[in-house]
Parts: sequence; structure tokens; C-alpha cells
Amino acid sequence: MRDMKKIVLGSLFSLFASTQALALSEIELTGELDATASVWNLPTGERGNSAFAVPSLFLGLHIPLQEDNLLVVTMEGSEQKSISPNRFDVGVREAYLDLVSVFEGMHALRAGLIPQTWQEAQYENYQYRFLGQTAWSMTEKWKYLSYSDLGVSFMSQLPHDYGEWALNLTNGEGAQEKEEGPHKEVTLFARFFKWSPWSLSVSYVRGSYDLYGADVGLKERIQGLLAYEKEDEWMVALEYLSTKDPADALRDYEMADGVDVTALSGQSVRGEGASLYAVVHTGPKAEILVRYDYLNPVVGEDGKDLQTAILALGYQVTDDIKAALAVDHTKYGEEFAPGARERSKLELAAQVLF
Repeated sequence: MRDMKKIVLGSLFSLFASTQALALSEIELTGELDATASVWNLPTGERGNSAFAVPSLFLGLHIPLQEDNLLVVTMEGSEQKSISPNRFDVGVREAYLDLVSVFEGMHALRAGLIPQTWQEAQYENYQYRFLGQTAWSMTEKWKYLSYSDLGVSFMSQLPHDYGEWALNLTNGEGAQEKEEGPHKEVTLFARFFKWSPWSLSVSYVRGSYDLYGADVGLKERIQGLLAYEKEDEWMVALEYLSTKDPADALRDYEMADGVDVTALSGQSVRGEGASLYAVVHTGPKAEILVRYDYLNPVVGEDGKDLQTAILALGYQVTDDIKAALAVDHTKYGEEFAPGARERSKLELAAQVLF
């Protein structure tokens, strides 16, 4: 928490310094408010329960500096009751310097609280994060990767217009954790769009936990995303995820929705998952989203799989307001964890951009 306060104060100081040198009209202010109203259907004991929620509230500042450099600060308010006693917390989602003036061509160096390249790239194309955690990127919703972390990133284009790539070096514990150990995390990301409308994204993450010993402390993420998009008509994408972690890390960091790994303490475990989603435009402002996610967080263990599914009808009310009516279902394997049960809900969600 103390480190986070330092980041906030540093960001505010940078903002103040920048506004003294630039006209306020040159600063770009953006925001997003996500709101949902849900009625639960399963299990029977919760049927009919309803709730209003604000899954996310973003406030972003893009502050131009001299020689085309940029300072980016994004605040996030969200409901994270599992990790906080407060109903609604506000913190820094990202805060970094985007440095381009020291390079020639399409190259950039980021430094600070930088976004995880995979999530940032996916959310550029996938516009349904506002439905809530079930609709987030797989690695974020199941807590395999934090959205942002302290570190540096170098980004550039691939030769012959094949696409783009990025190399990140970060602390490895995410924005919410304090990390002072010797082990760091490296991420290599590439996105190929030479063969548009097809695109292929790949990512490799490798790090090491400080708490669990060298023998089982490896942290690894392998991801691939194959997508096809016919503009203003439809798109479909298939994502693959492979993970490796100490079993104790799954428990301590509440990964994979709290899967029971008690019997595997002291061992390293491997997980595999996949996500298939499609968006079909059915009119000038209406579209249908179908998404199915599957995760086996402990390969080789029976009954510990996890499945989520979303069917949503989206409607672009105005250029800055989008609404969706969604059915959201989660199913746990028979041996997933004590007390885990199927759950489903009917949800009305809205996204307001400003």
C-alpha cells in the first residue's frame, strides 16, 4: 500500500509539472464507466437474488511532452471484495512514460507501471470487458497475470510490415503486490497482421516466485490467439493458454477461482485453457456475442476443470454508450473445490465512454 501511495503521489507530481509547461487543451482526458444489474438463476438457493455493480471505472490522462513523448496515467475504481474490505477501491491502473524521441521510426520505450502487453492488445479488439470479470481476458479474470506491473517495455514493428512486437521486463508480482526479491519476469509478445483479415498473436512469459524454492518456483505463461475479422460484419477468435506454477502459488494468489490444490502442496502444476468467442453484427447498431472459456488449472487431476459461457445481445445506443443484455454461466468440475457450485445470471450492462 505504501508503494502504491508513492506511485500515486509521483503521478500527481508529474501531472502538475507537465501542466505548467503545456496548455490544458493539449491534455487528453478519457474515461469509462461500466455498470451492471444482475439477477441470479443458479444455484436454487440464490435464485432471484439481484445486485447492482460497477465492475470498473477508468479515468485516463494522456499528457504530451516535448519531442512527441507522452506521459500516461490511468486510475481505476473497481469492486474487488475478494482482496479488500472496501466495496469499491480506487487505485492506479497504469502510469508510465512513453519515450519515442530517442529512436528513429516506429519504436517506443515505456517505463513505470506498464500494462501487460497481451491484455492491452486483446482489449483493443474485444469490446465486452464491461460485462464484468467473467468477460475479462482469461489471464486477468483467473488472476494468472495482473493487468499492469512495474518495469520497462520496448516496442517496435516487425520487418516487412509483418506486424509488431514487444519485450517487457517487470517485477513479476503485479501492481497489487510488493516485490523486492531478485527474480524478475520477462515477456515476449508478437502480433502478426500481414495476412489481414487473419491475425495471429503469441506471448511467452517467464518468471520465478521468491517464496517457493528454486525447484518448483517457475512461473510460465504461453498464449496464442488466432482471429479472423470481417469489418462491420463479424469476427471470430480462438485463444490458447498454457500455465506453470507452484501449487501453493495458485492457493496464495487465488488463481483459477480458488481451485483446491491442498494435496499438491510443494509441487509444480501445469494448466491449460482455451477461449472461443465470436461477434456477429445483426444490424447497424446491434450485434451478438458468444463466448466460451475452458480451464483445466491442474492437468492430470480429474474433476478440477472450470467452464464459463456468455451469450450477449449488444446495442450501440450512441457513439459513447453501449448496452448489452447477457446470460452468464459458470460450471465447476466435481472435485474443483469445497463449496464450489454452478452459477448463472441474467445481466443488463452498460458502458459509458467519455
